[in-house]
Amino acid sequence: MPQHKSIRKEIKVVTDQNIVKGQKQMGFPIRKWKISLCGVNANGEEEQMPYVDHVEYILHQSFEPPVRKVTEYPFSLQEKGWGEFDMKIMLHFVDKSVPPFVLDHDLHFQSPHYEVPQTIIFKSDLKAGFLKLLNLPSSTVSDRESSNDSVGESVTQKRRRDVLMKEKSKRIKDDRSSDDESIADSSVAGSGDEWNEKVNVHQLVKNFQLLQPEDLVELVQIIKANQTADMYVKEDGEAGEFHIDLRTLGNELLTELWQFCEKKLE
Repeated sequence: MPQHKSIRKEIKVVTDQNIVKGQKQMGFPIRKWKISLCGVNANGEEEQMPYVDHVEYILHQSFEPPVRKVTEYPFSLQEKGWGEFDMKIMLHFVDKSVPPFVLDHDLHFQSPHYEVPQTIIFKSDLKAGFLKLLNLPSSTVSDRESSNDSVGESVTQKRRRDVLMKEKSKRIKDDRSSDDESIADSSVAGSGDEWNEKVNVHQLVKNFQLLQPEDLVELVQIIKANQTADMYVKEDGEAGEFHIDLRTLGNELLTELWQFCEKKLE
């Protein structure tokens, strides 16, 4: 039997960020960041994406509004805030019968500029007009190379810092920020209490953000006093940032941090 082909389009998510001089939140620097989407042709050169009607960015709930719609290439979104978080980006196509392509994007401040490649795989049974917008001929792959036969199958996983696994490093901060300032979000793979039956890690992260500045200082001191070589704890004095990976702290310290927050937030 003849083998059906799927249509493959390469894109990249481009992030630029920098510290805004003179702007801080509770002593921490505010950063301005911009995300753009670019098509990539067979030669690795940037190309426009006429097959995309608009892009929706689904931001952390601290943004108002949390969903942003962008209609013009390169579909750039610019914001500012002090926290790293995972967002979803939805590409809506000119042909409304084609389901949106949804990707996860890790907004982090480890580099002032970084690019994340993504691959969109379309089914071959598309309308003639939409095929023209895809600027065929295009490199194609067998349907069997994708995990399913629908559009939006990403075959290039997004960049992940291995040391952080699924739980991003957190920034210990107060959450009383303005509407355009983001907070560090939790992206735990499973339920929070799968690590420690006494601790809901999702709630623990929220509790961190409710602490007063003086309590945050004490919290950091507790972590540093109990730090071991197996824990991911990073302090950036110049940027005024303190990162931790909750997965590496261990049950005993997680329990102590939970009890500390409960006491302070009574």
